[in-house]
Amino acid sequence: MTRPSTSFRRSRRGQVLILLVVVLVILTVVGLWNFDLHKIFRVKHLARNGGDAAALAAARWQAISLNLIGELNLVQAALLADALDRGLSNSPVAEAVANLQGRLCLAGPLTGLAAAQLAAKNNGIHVHPDFTRALLEHAALVRREYTIRYTPPYETPPGTPSAWDDYADMLTIIGQMGIAADPENRRLYTDIALSDHFLLNPAFYDAIASRDWCWFYFHAMSLLQTYRSWRDWPPLPLFDDPEPINSEYFGLGLQTATRLVGLPASGAGSAGSRATEWAERLSGLTGRFIPPEIVQVETRWFCYRESDWFPWTDRIPEGFPFIEPVRDAFNVAGADAAIRIEATMRRLSPGAGETTVGWTAAAKPFGSFGDRTIPPNRYGLVLPAFHDVRLIPVDTSSAPGGGSRPGWGIHIRLHLGPYLQQGPSALSPPCWYCDQLRTWEEDAFRQEGLDWLRQYSHLCRLPQGGGGGGGGGSGGTRRGH
Repeated sequence: MTRPSTSFRRSRRGQVLILLVVVLVILTVVGLWNFDLHKIFRVKHLARNGGDAAALAAARWQAISLNLIGELNLVQAALLADALDRGLSNSPVAEAVANLQGRLCLAGPLTGLAAAQLAAKNNGIHVHPDFTRALLEHAALVRREYTIRYTPPYETPPGTPSAWDDYADMLTIIGQMGIAADPENRRLYTDIALSDHFLLNPAFYDAIASRDWCWFYFHAMSLLQTYRSWRDWPPLPLFDDPEPINSEYFGLGLQTATRLVGLPASGAGSAGSRATEWAERLSGLTGRFIPPEIVQVETRWFCYRESDWFPWTDRIPEGFPFIEPVRDAFNVAGADAAIRIEATMRRLSPGAGETTVGWTAAAKPFGSFGDRTIPPNRYGLVLPAFHDVRLIPVDTSSAPGGGSRPGWGIHIRLHLGPYLQQGPSALSPPCWYCDQLRTWEEDAFRQEGLDWLRQYSHLCRLPQGGGGGGGGGSGGTRRGH
């Protein structure tokens, strides 16, 4: 029997070695992929826990703030009752009480913002540099512009920092701590979204960035066809500044009233019967007799703003899968807190790069009176009634499709004016919205859209409800978890 030659045996060993190397490479890739998969699941778990905890922490401080403001309304009522007993038309310390309530409208929710960061970090969420930078930039804007633009929500002694200085200081301190949980339902005073002017519609910029030609087909086809240069834009409308009472982050949705007689009461009837009902309600809560004449006293009461405190079912999308109907006592929209978490992880699989895991969560305080059948806003006046905080689906919160977008207010306030006067050369380089306008100014970009629609416009479908990202929205869809 002839033995295999030495060269043949070496060839066989070489083939086995190559096979072993291939198997080891495959096993290594599978092992890395499996490791990445488990890491993604872990990061998702951390993001979910961190987001839920942050939303609950913020909503809890909303409840605390509302209850404190309600307690001070009761203090106000007791002070005014004493003044009426002594034949006075008002209490000398009433304005001090109202100033304290004004401070709580800003400081309470911002304490919730700080608590949300701590809750997220305690659950393993790291500081997000973009979130942090956006908050610090807004704090600088508040310090620079709010003092001369908005009436302060409370008075400070002469020679001391103004309310807006205090507000900017709190934002700066929170920003320097690092932002891990971004408020999804912030309402910056500078935020403006008007769909009748494309430069004030965030969806216009989103469509440029994603080359969403179907959006143009449904919402801006004539603009795409006729636009030639920045000189074609119509003038921007005048901006109406809001009444600055509530915090921009996790605001409480409150307003002030000078007399209780102008607030809605629980039942219909004459002014006298409503005054009696008010007096009875306040007497029961304060533990002392409150005369009906208190409804005519001029002072500063903190009340629910009807544009925010309406039936919760009006906000819930049609057909949303609630297990049971919302009970009347809890069918109130009002204050809520929505949080966005973004956690980035580097994957070990070859060529995988980084993966960003996102999570949004929302929570709101719940309250009621008596045997928990009367909603907290029944009497219009803020009263201590909130006793619980629960997670809610994000789709039922006040968070828009993409939240209050970082940099949006600065863009429309500071960048659009120079752009309309001088063209794209005046646009600020680090601004994302400015980048989209530079793209829009390219003839080749707009021609690309027209060419695509000429061939494929029949494939465009308007999303259910006809939104398509228009109407001043962000172009995205709302979340339902």
